[in-house]
Amino acid sequence: MQSRKLLATGAILAAALVGAVFAQAMDPGMELALIERVAKARQDLKGALVELVNYYQRVGDLSNANRAERELDRFNSMEQYDYAKKTAGPVEEPVKILKYIPEADDYYTDGLIIAESRRKARKDLALKRFEKVLEEWPESEKAPLAAYQMAEIYAGIYYGDYDLAAEYYQKTYRLNPATTLPALVKAGDMYCKLERFDEAVTMYKLAVTGSRDVKHKEEAEKQLDKLSALGY
Repeated sequence: MQSRKLLATGAILAAALVGAVFAQAMDPGMELALIERVAKARQDLKGALVELVNYYQRVGDLSNANRAERELDRFNSMEQYDYAKKTAGPVEEPVKILKYIPEADDYYTDGLIIAESRRKARKDLALKRFEKVLEEWPESEKAPLAAYQMAEIYAGIYYGDYDLAAEYYQKTYRLNPATTLPALVKAGDMYCKLERFDEAVTMYKLAVTGSRDVKHKEEAEKQLDKLSALGY
């Protein structure tokens, strides 16, 4: 009888131990933290490969540029599991490889120098330089930067054209989704100035999911909280 009681007690303890281990293993908080770490590591690797391709192209090392580009292609096409949704598939979106184009660099640098002037006429000229980069060399690594500079000028005191500024901030992101510039947050800010709050919410949400910089994500979340308190 005593042995049966001991066996029963042992079985209960074993079951409790298994349950405790299982509960710990299925900790939702830990799972989410690990999923986020994996997602960030993937994003960091993708961004680093893009930068490596651009670097080798810029210094003229085409052999290594091709190797890095092939690795990036394999990364984009490889199956990756979405642990939150329990589904498998390729990376969300292929990374656009921007190129080093000397002519685009010259126009962009010229535009930056001109834009430093406080005269509106010079701002107009800077806009033309940046627009030239976008029209002639949209695949250049300077194209998204040119779009961002145009947005900054349109958002400034000389123009105050928030609608056009929002358009070019968004263009910055479209040209380079891996940008570390706060383009999406600023696009949301422009729509707030225009009191187009639904569009602002869209931009901030995209910033939360699409920005590479943690600070930009946090700023977008703060703005979303403010708009939510207003009913948006």
